[in-house]
Amino acid sequence: MKKIVLIVAVTVACLGTHTAVACFDTYSFLRQHSMVYPKGLLAIEGNSEFVAQELDQADEDLFSGNLNAYYGIADQFSVQASVISAEKPRHEYKADEWAVRGVYGVFKHGRYSLDGILEHHVAMRGGEQVLELSAPSIFNFDRLTVVFHPVLAMGNEMATGARGHGGIFYALGNSILGVGAEYESAQSSANIGRRLVKGEAGTSLFLGSAVSRNLYWQNELIKGWGADGKDIGFAATLKILLPTK
Repeated sequence: MKKIVLIVAVTVACLGTHTAVACFDTYSFLRQHSMVYPKGLLAIEGNSEFVAQELDQADEDLFSGNLNAYYGIADQFSVQASVISAEKPRHEYKADEWAVRGVYGVFKHGRYSLDGILEHHVAMRGGEQVLELSAPSIFNFDRLTVVFHPVLAMGNEMATGARGHGGIFYALGNSILGVGAEYESAQSSANIGRRLVKGEAGTSLFLGSAVSRNLYWQNELIKGWGADGKDIGFAATLKILLPTK
């Protein structure tokens, strides 16, 4: 019988008027240098988020969060499913969106790998849907990982448009440090069609670490930029890793 694990989601993030999740999944860079989860690995992730839009106005603070499940179906293919609470005032916290995604390892040679991602995001009420196609390029130089992630997004209530994010990460044993930047970015998780921050652009500082063989923790400090980019926040993610083979 498989182990039954209680998932604890901790306060996180730095968002603006829309919900989002951590900009990058640093576990994927630390362990396999690809966004494809290993075959036979089940990962369950708890994530919740907090954003301070104005530091002197606590009533403006917003919360969001999601519960994600990842599974490696084949050597080059993994899937993800998510249930999400879109960003809203703390007293309105509830699940109101769901999403699914598939990640395929298109190409890998030497220090370079290219993944293909197809993602579908649906609001439980209102009928809003977003479809995204993206192709993250990942360059691995021993301890150093460089990521470029362009995204094409389209939806029934949004114009088709390009966005993206990038980052540089450095591994220290079972931990990883990184900095990231993005422009109206889709996120690494299945919460798509949303900006991470209130402004058009943002930067992030990452720290990820393997707490044990089955637990991975990630922190993220985020700052939004631009005319409306006054928000600042903190993100944290707890990932539970359950090999099924």
